[in-house]
Amino acid sequence: MEINTTENTFEKNTTQSWLENLLTEKIKKNPQFSLRAFSRMVDVSPAVLSRILSGKRKLTFNLAVRIADALMLGPSEREVLYSFYLLTGKEEAPTAKLKKEKELSIDCFNAMKEWYHYGITQLLYIENFKEDHKWMAKMLGITELEVKLAVERLLRLEILDFNEEGKLFRTSTHMSTSTDIASAGIRHFQKQILEKSIYSLEHDDLLERDITSITVAINEDKIKEAKAEIKKFRKRMSEFLGEGKKTRVYNLGIHLIPLSKSSKDFE
Repeated sequence: MEINTTENTFEKNTTQSWLENLLTEKIKKNPQFSLRAFSRMVDVSPAVLSRILSGKRKLTFNLAVRIADALMLGPSEREVLYSFYLLTGKEEAPTAKLKKEKELSIDCFNAMKEWYHYGITQLLYIENFKEDHKWMAKMLGITELEVKLAVERLLRLEILDFNEEGKLFRTSTHMSTSTDIASAGIRHFQKQILEKSIYSLEHDDLLERDITSITVAINEDKIKEAKAEIKKFRKRMSEFLGEGKKTRVYNLGIHLIPLSKSSKDFE
């Protein structure tokens, strides 16, 4: 989704027209999309969203974060959305919470290398989410102590925070780290995901999983470009799968690995 963020356009636009344009773009891509579907994505009632679109209700920071999360907005798009909050909100923005797309440092990633940290951040979007350690532990198949320690760690790292009502929410939408940096934490996390893929292969119904691969002779010079295309695909698929009511946490992994030595080694 392309959003113009130049100063002239920003000055002319309002929260109302910006969100209306956002909804229009969604409808163009999916004729079945509606205001009700959009409200489900951002976890707010259609009535409240309608009042915001009509300019009768101000955009809150928490709703701005949920909109950015649901629509997988990029850094520049988030800046526009959060700027609308600053323009329309009565209170000063909570600077400790006001974050765009967060790229995790290696130290941060190492601290939350266990896969369930990311599972917990996604559980917040599940329909009928319960802010209860026992419920979260049951959903993820881990212990209550692991949930408790993970939530505390996510709060310290400012991945999670509490809103005005005392409820957990994510302070940033998309979390990422460079895949081209060697890290014990990254290797640990990826190993866990591969192990979970093997478990799913053996225990989950075929209709609940998709583990496929293709073996192909390639031009190695295209690997960098291929990784960029895979990243774009992950984002598009994440947006597609996140539309509507969320009922389960999944992990999407795409493997591009060498199965032979390079012929370049023998030139």
